[in-house]
Amino acid sequence: MSKQLRVTFEPHGRAVFVLEGTRLLEAAGCAGMTIETPCGGAGTCGKCRVRLTAGAGGPTGQDVEFFSAEELADGWRLACQTAICADTVVSIPASSRFADRHQILAEAQAQTADDVLPAIRKQYVQLTPASLEDDAPDLIRLQEAIGHVQADLETMQTLSRSLRECNWCGTAVLSDHRLMDFEPGDTTGQCYGAAFDIGTTTLVGSLLDLNTGDEIAIASAINPQTSFGDDVLSRILYSQSSPSSAAELRKTIIQAVDDLISQLCTQASIDRQQIYELALTGNTTMQHLLCGMDVKQLGEVPFTPTHGRGLIIPASDLGLSVHRQADAYVFPLIGGFVGGDTVSCIIAAKLSQASGPTLMVDIGTNGEIVLAHDGELWAASTAAGPAFEGARISCGMRATHGAIEKVVIGDDVEINVIGNAGASGLCGSGLIDLAAELLNAGIISPMGNLLTGDDLPADLPIALKKRIKIGADDQPEFLIARGSQGQRITLTQRDIRELQLGTGAIRAGVNILLKRAGLAASDLDAVLIAGGFGSFIRRSKAQRIGLLPEDIPHNRIKYIGNAALNGARWALLSTRIRAEAESAARQAKHIELSQDFEFQSEFAQAMIFPDGE
Repeated sequence: MSKQLRVTFEPHGRAVFVLEGTRLLEAAGCAGMTIETPCGGAGTCGKCRVRLTAGAGGPTGQDVEFFSAEELADGWRLACQTAICADTVVSIPASSRFADRHQILAEAQAQTADDVLPAIRKQYVQLTPASLEDDAPDLIRLQEAIGHVQADLETMQTLSRSLRECNWCGTAVLSDHRLMDFEPGDTTGQCYGAAFDIGTTTLVGSLLDLNTGDEIAIASAINPQTSFGDDVLSRILYSQSSPSSAAELRKTIIQAVDDLISQLCTQASIDRQQIYELALTGNTTMQHLLCGMDVKQLGEVPFTPTHGRGLIIPASDLGLSVHRQADAYVFPLIGGFVGGDTVSCIIAAKLSQASGPTLMVDIGTNGEIVLAHDGELWAASTAAGPAFEGARISCGMRATHGAIEKVVIGDDVEINVIGNAGASGLCGSGLIDLAAELLNAGIISPMGNLLTGDDLPADLPIALKKRIKIGADDQPEFLIARGSQGQRITLTQRDIRELQLGTGAIRAGVNILLKRAGLAASDLDAVLIAGGFGSFIRRSKAQRIGLLPEDIPHNRIKYIGNAALNGARWALLSTRIRAEAESAARQAKHIELSQDFEFQSEFAQAMIFPDGE
């Protein structure tokens, strides 16, 4: 294994191990942090400013262009140009982070003051006690201080007692024009909301301070529904298998989200009752299962969802334990397989405001694709399968401790393992790297065959030839590494076929959308890679296997991180963003790929790997 170096990102304290020479921009992606790169990492925009407090090497020519001598001496560098040459500590300023909350507020401030406010707000009041001279009803007395608000029966039942117990001084908790609670003392500084991305395979939750917009905790977990099927169609079928199956699926996901809430509260040292609102986004099936809505029709033509517009549901009705009056905003949907997570991505990526043709691809178990051009949006989803997340791969695993996440092939194989540990398996980014490198080496053919014997290039290094064996199933396999327990970690012929299926499905979807808009891939101004997994893949390798269009420059391909979660965060921080989400969902033209007569031919062609240079 090659030398690996530790890169620590402050103030979060996240640390990753990467191969020597890895770009800092790539290391940030491995740590789950997405840095602004409008130029696509070409070093021409100067937006990816970071400060290295340890491990800084000499500046590049681009660094000299964008920083003063004093800044360079202080460790300021461009993340896209900085190669890791030693153990490094780096600070990423808010201005360099993609989808930072300051972008939301800066945009909103150009509108009106109300736009920067979330739906939830708190107001501390000191009221004049009721008396014979002033015997106005308690709610009217409170309304004179905070403005006209509605209050439901539950809140009214405790209001009079609360006012008197806190000596007429306390904090009104408001959701738009609804009185949610009256708390003793000044609790205006304790106002929180939580955003969740409910993925088919993974769940991610973010706890936000609704006063400042800052993220104060983040947690993730495997979606436990994977035990019932690793894709949405499997879960739709399972939900119909018995009278209790749908309820079982819902109970499982609700418990998982509730557990994430516990983790978030523990990290931030707050009480669940201080969370006053939730924002929930996911694909159409995940949102339906979460809300307890029937999913049978999602598995039958024409795949019609129950709802289209966003929902506001009492969190207690969902079975989530937060403030007793908290609501959950569930994102609007575009279609049966293009859900709220895609709408979240559209919002976070500002696709509706794109100045030129822009393609966004969210790579996961389901590949969501959106094309923006001339003020129009086309959206589609394709069943990419779980290969990109390590499933259905013989030695596959999630991108976690022990996973091979990067592969470089020269005279032999070099690997990078998450956590600088012994290798346990191969994750999605490592799979893409490996396939691209084996294609370049001539070990995999464009048709996806893992070659052996006389079919291999005559000049292939001996060390690589020794890694190719015939497995127990009489199929060829390539030895990637020996695992931490001495086990063989290999790539098999079946693994390559799984990768081709996922790659072909996404590329076919991209090609169909481009045709609908009358565009070629070379016409695209930008390709945006969304999703937690997307931050880990390397552009050149994704293009080499045909996952992304190969005929556009690298600097047009940009990473936007977990845009679905970012969109949900934004929806918590701005009611204007919610209105934009509703508009985008209704504006987008839903393309049902399974019903497109060209899809099968595009899919078959896209499964063939590009010839390369």
